[in-house]
Amino acid sequence: MKAAKNPNENDKKGHAQQPTGQAQTANTKQTLEDIILENGDHYNALNAFVTNIKKFESNKYDNFSEFGRNFASSFENYLQQTPLNQDSKTLKVYLSALNSFLADSSADTNKKKQYIQRVINQAMPQLTAEYNKIKSGLSTDHYHNMVQGSLNDPMIMFSPFANNLKQELSKNDAYGRNIKMSQLAKDIENDYKKDNFSKLGEYFEKIPYNREAFKKLNLKDEEINKMMDDENKIFRDLISDLKDEDKKRLMNSMMDILSDESNKQFSNLDKSYSVNSFNNANPDTTTGLYLALNAARGSAENSKISPSNMAKMLGINPYGIGPGMGLG
Repeated sequence: MKAAKNPNENDKKGHAQQPTGQAQTANTKQTLEDIILENGDHYNALNAFVTNIKKFESNKYDNFSEFGRNFASSFENYLQQTPLNQDSKTLKVYLSALNSFLADSSADTNKKKQYIQRVINQAMPQLTAEYNKIKSGLSTDHYHNMVQGSLNDPMIMFSPFANNLKQELSKNDAYGRNIKMSQLAKDIENDYKKDNFSKLGEYFEKIPYNREAFKKLNLKDEEINKMMDDENKIFRDLISDLKDEDKKRLMNSMMDILSDESNKQFSNLDKSYSVNSFNNANPDTTTGLYLALNAARGSAENSKISPSNMAKMLGINPYGIGPGMGLG
């Protein structure tokens, strides 16, 4: 996907380009929120369908039979909000066959997965058109939220796209530090869930110091280094004398601190760099749609749409998942 044209200029104006085929004048340019407001039911249904696609691609479901029924239902609900609701062949016959097969408990699961993938592939031209329209309303703030969602959302963060994005972002020192901090929070969280406290001292040493705060005390570099080393050693000795329940509370506190600090720092990073990195990482259509629709909720409080109304339009924001995984 090509990089967005003049993203900083669009951000200053607070608007984005109109979809292809519409009049492109200064008075008719639309934001993503404007586009969604025109037909909230359509984008609510689209978001539900695309979310199920991402669940399928990332295996984020507990019961496949239930997921299959939800996938077919979300696909039908989405088509009902499009001009294809006038095509009885697609909406009634095609979907009837899909629903029947996915609801058949005796049908082979692998074959069900193959059909779901074929349905996704068949719908891709339509989804690409949806994404092209939505992209016209994306601002630098949206892209910044989409980048953070890519790094924090379990359905995206382990994908090839997310890995490409991390490589792009890491070319910038500030983004690189933020990614390391966010990853540290996730590593701690994994051990926290396992009641594994063996790396507490190691994790503590990896938490970045605010060296500038020490310098404000007029301390020399060697004095700062010694204070840091002493603090690390004292911490290691302290945790060796803590009970397990205290260690667990400490780990939870470390996760919260790192997550909060990561989110705070991320909000102050260069947003134009997010735009370029996101586009250079070349997201696929469904990833772009999923992130963009949820980025709209992330920016709702800064728009004329109230967060509650945006929530009704687009459902629950999947980015807000556990310590170290929220958008803040």
